[in-house]
Amino acid sequence: MPRLIRWLAAVWLMSVLAVTALPIRPLAAQEAPGTVYVVQAGDTLSGIARRYGVTTADLASANGLLNPNLIFVGQRLVIPSVGQPTTPPAAPPTSQPATSPTAQPTTPPIVRRIHIVQSGETLFRIALKYGTSVQALAQVNALNNTALIYVGQQLIIPADAAAAAPAQPTTPLRAPFTSVEVGPLPLVQGSVMVISVRTDRPVKLEGAFQDWTIPFVPEGDRYIGLVGVGASPVNGVVPGIHPVTVTATDDQGGQVTLTTNVQIEAGHFNAEYINLPPDRQALLDPVLVQAEREKLNVVFANFTPVRYWSGLFDVPVATYTRLSSVFGSRRSYAGGPFSSYHEGTDFALPSGTPVYAPAAGVVALAEPLTVRGNAVIIDHGWGVFSGYWHLSQIEVAVGQQVAAGDLIAYSGNTGLSTGAHLHWDMRIRGLNVDPMQFTQKVFP
Repeated sequence: MPRLIRWLAAVWLMSVLAVTALPIRPLAAQEAPGTVYVVQAGDTLSGIARRYGVTTADLASANGLLNPNLIFVGQRLVIPSVGQPTTPPAAPPTSQPATSPTAQPTTPPIVRRIHIVQSGETLFRIALKYGTSVQALAQVNALNNTALIYVGQQLIIPADAAAAAPAQPTTPLRAPFTSVEVGPLPLVQGSVMVISVRTDRPVKLEGAFQDWTIPFVPEGDRYIGLVGVGASPVNGVVPGIHPVTVTATDDQGGQVTLTTNVQIEAGHFNAEYINLPPDRQALLDPVLVQAEREKLNVVFANFTPVRYWSGLFDVPVATYTRLSSVFGSRRSYAGGPFSSYHEGTDFALPSGTPVYAPAAGVVALAEPLTVRGNAVIIDHGWGVFSGYWHLSQIEVAVGQQVAAGDLIAYSGNTGLSTGAHLHWDMRIRGLNVDPMQFTQKVFP
C-alpha cells in the first residue's frame, strides 16, 4: 500500500510539472490585424517587428519612439500595415477532426483600432471619423476631460466602431491650412519643438506657445517654426497638456487661427550641490546675474531668417573623457535651495583645450562677461544660438562667419566656475534647451 501511494504521488507531481511547463503567449486579441500589440516580458522592438513583418524603423516611427531600446511591459504599440504574425498557428491535434458539428462556436477576437491624434483634431471629429460617439471614446480611453487630447496621443477606438466599415476620411483643416505637424514626440522639458505647417496659398504665419511667440520661415513647400520647451524649475514649462496656436494671415489681411494641444513630459534631472571658491562667491549676487542675463537677452532676441546649419551638430571639442554636468540639473549653491538649474552641458577639460564651432553660423558675441567669464555666442539662424562660457582665450570676433570645425576659443576657468571646463549652451530665441539633442537628431 505505501508503494502504491508513492507511485500515485509521483504520477501526480509529473502531471503538475507538465502543465506548468506549457508556454504562455500573449492573448490572440492583442495580435488582431489593424490593432495594437501589448508588450510582454522579454519582448524587443526588433523581435516584434520581425514577427509582424515590418521594419524596426517603421515600428519606432509609428509609435514616436526616439530610442527603440526603451520599451516596457504593458506598452501599447501600433503595428503599421499589420499582417498576421509570421509565426504560424499551431495545427490542430491529428487525433481529432479539425471541425466538429457539436463544437461550440468560438468567440471572435476583439478588434482594437488605435487612432493617433493629429494637429487640429478634436474628440468630436475623431468620433465622427469612426462612426462612434464622444462618450464612447471618452469611456474606453478613460478621458475625464473630452477637450484635453493632444498631438501624438493614442486613442482606442471602441470595438463596435473598429469592427465596422472603414473610417471616413479626416475632415480637412480650415483653409488655408492643409497640414500642421508638431514634433518630435515625445516632447519633454528642455527639448526643441518643431512645428511644420503647409498651406494652400502663400501666407504669413505666427505662432504662440506659453508666453513665447513663434516666427515661421518658408522652407520648400512648408513653413517651419522652432520653440524651446523651458526646463527652468522657476518659470519653465509645467508638465501637462498645453495649447499651441498658429495664425495665418493672407494678402488681404484675413486671419485664421488653428489651435492644437501638445503634451509636455517631465524631464529627469539630477541634483547638484555647488560649493564655490571664496573668490567666486560674489558672482552669485542677484544684481550681477540679472544684469548679465538682460544683456544676453538682447542678443538672443535677434531672429535671422536664414538657416546657416545643416545636418547634425558636432560636439564643440575634439575629445573629452567625461561630462562634468548635464543639462537641466537642479542646483543648490552653498547649501541653499534648488532654485536654479544648469542651462547647458559641461565638458571636463584642461584649461587651454581648443573649442570648435559645432555648426555653421555668425559670431554674435565675443567678449569677457562677469558671471560667464570669457564668452562666445554663435547665431546659427532661425533663432538658434550656441554659447560657450568660462573660456581662457577668444579666437573670433563679432560678425565673423564660422563653419563647423572652425577654432573659436580655448577652454578655461573664468567667471562663475569651480574648475577648468567648457560650458556649452544652446538656445531657441533665448530659451535654454539640451545641447546634446542637436548631436543626435537633425533639426528641423
